[in-house]
Amino acid sequence: MNGMPARLPTNLADRASVARPEPVAGFYVSVRTSARMAESALVLGPFPDRDTAHDHVPLVRAFVAARHRGGEWWRFSVARETAGPGKPLPAGTLNALIPAAGDGLAA
Repeated sequence: MNGMPARLPTNLADRASVARPEPVAGFYVSVRTSARMAESALVLGPFPDRDTAHDHVPLVRAFVAARHRGGEWWRFSVARETAGPGKPLPAGTLNALIPAAGDGLAA
């Protein structure tokens, strides 16, 4: 290597800060239809917090039970999803079908 080595900053304030976007997270009502399925579906959300998502579990359970025989036995829970850098959170698959949940959804 020729020449002088690069000068290291003597004070941390001299370092340029790297701005990283904060990850965006949301909470969803999720469902698993069978114990054999390795994945669950995000059916309603995103909600701003876990409690709001949890409050919507009975609404989703009733909606599914009215339309699918045996749907009341599916496993309903709350899941946290984090969006990738620069990507929005996905919409729940039942968002458009359950308009009563629209007020609690995150923007």
